[in-house]
Amino acid sequence: MIPQFFARICAASFLALAFAASPALAEDWAPEVFGRLQYDYTRSSGDDSGFDLDRGELRTGRIGLSTKRGDTKLKAELALNNDGHAELTDAYIKQALGKSGWDLRAGQFKTQNSLDEQSSGRFLVFYERAAFTDAFGFDRRVGVQLENRGQRHSVYAGVFAENANDTAFAGGHAAAVRYVFSPVQTESRLLHFGVSLRWREAGDADFRYRQRPVSHEAGAILATPKFASDDLFGGVEAAWIDGPVWLAGEYGQLRANRTAGPDATYAGGYTEAGYVFGGRRTYDHNKFRRPEVDRPVTAGGPGALILAARADWLDLSDSAADGGQLTTFTIAADWFATSHVHAGINLYRAEADLGSTSSGLAPAFAAYRLAGGMSEDVTGASLRIQFDF
Repeated sequence: MIPQFFARICAASFLALAFAASPALAEDWAPEVFGRLQYDYTRSSGDDSGFDLDRGELRTGRIGLSTKRGDTKLKAELALNNDGHAELTDAYIKQALGKSGWDLRAGQFKTQNSLDEQSSGRFLVFYERAAFTDAFGFDRRVGVQLENRGQRHSVYAGVFAENANDTAFAGGHAAAVRYVFSPVQTESRLLHFGVSLRWREAGDADFRYRQRPVSHEAGAILATPKFASDDLFGGVEAAWIDGPVWLAGEYGQLRANRTAGPDATYAGGYTEAGYVFGGRRTYDHNKFRRPEVDRPVTAGGPGALILAARADWLDLSDSAADGGQLTTFTIAADWFATSHVHAGINLYRAEADLGSTSSGLAPAFAAYRLAGGMSEDVTGASLRIQFDF
């Protein structure tokens, strides 16, 4: 897989050089090469289960090409993850539909659900997204979406198959819609409200719902059996920015439907707050964007320091399929030397009430549950170094 990844990088680089070598093409299409490198180190342990994690990893390395001519935009990106597998992330074409204000996007991209999910991982202060976004399976899929993004009101609606890295047309389907209202949006102030829905149907295997104690290397501490043939998610979101200060929060609920037997209802959400010393949080296109650094190191300044705190919870404890409950408290400190280079730390405490099954849990948590353990707390720290261009 690694040679395949580098072959694709070479192909993307060759395409970028071809654009650069052809002034006519470059002028017409305005190509841009972009990418990122993220390295994480995590140290965490459980109070009672014997769980212990001490690991550094290349979290992700990505390279992509975007280009635009007139009302047409194309984007493609490849990722090499820490398991050595090359994956296609975004790959789509976006076309403006005349002067209607609507765009049509076709290809692979994320379904439009959750402010936290839509914001790029390059710009997140908390290195793992809210627990419900993973547990409820928000992902990229092959699909078609209509978009109307205005200054105050925005609407997204799409239909999807499955992920292109799997078998895209193996039988699973999804439909998603998101509406965003931003009554205040200036250079330094924002008030954001959003609501989204997603329905999806399982393909070859039923859905299960599970989540890790923060670090994605930890393995699941909550899990349900595989039981849902389809599910329906509904979520609300809100955010406020005033210069260097921001607040954000979300709540989501999911109804998981069985082919036979009782259905289950799960929920999750978070609240976070933060302050940027020497800069400010920014927002555009209905998501958080790259933090602004007033005096970067490259200009002789100190960079910007972001301090933030988050309370996050996930409830998978419906008796129809009891996967347990998880509450996580995280404190984050992130130093942006420039707007493209940063390093920081997340300190967290994850408190779990385990569900009724050990199926789908990480080995340490599964053994602990089989031995009669009913709750477990995990304390940890994650360090990150990141560069993007």
